Amino acid sequence: MTIEIKENQIIFTRTFKAQPKHIFQAYTDATLFKQWFHPEGTTLEIYEFDVRDGGSAFFAIHAPQGSSYTVTHYNEITRPNIIDYYDYFATPDGEIDKSMAGMHNNINIQDMGNGVSQLTATSILPDAKSAQQLLEMGVEEGMNSTFDNLERLLATK
Repeated sequence: MTIEIKENQIIFTRTFKAQPKHIFQAYTDATLFKQWFHPEGTTLEIYEFDVRDGGSAFFAIHAPQGSSYTVTHYNEITRPNIIDYYDYFATPDGEIDKSMAGMHNNINIQDMGNGVSQLTATSILPDAKSAQQLLEMGVEEGMNSTFDNLERLLATK
């Protein structure tokens, strides 16, 4: 995985041996999403999962040191290449935590040929300080571990 920082943007890029439709399905099917969308050593619990234009999701990542809750609002879902959404830290009741910056995320999945796809995940935060805060919280390590889980899941397809 490569990571690029551009002021308030964090751009993750990774190549997978999978067709775009399989990566897209891993992001949009709750059963698959639950299997990979968390760092190693944690688990994912889904409370709501409605991936469509205007849909939303609410889930928790449980780690030994505690749980992190996320509310997601989907803007655009274009099969099998684009998933555009806003993510927010949340309370255990699913209320957006206004003390933490939300972020606009764009997942772009490109077919590179020969059964290989490139996934580019761009997180756009309100400002460079918010992006730096996310990096200090370990987002790079978390994304690497999460994408490792995705790679293992895709290998079963």
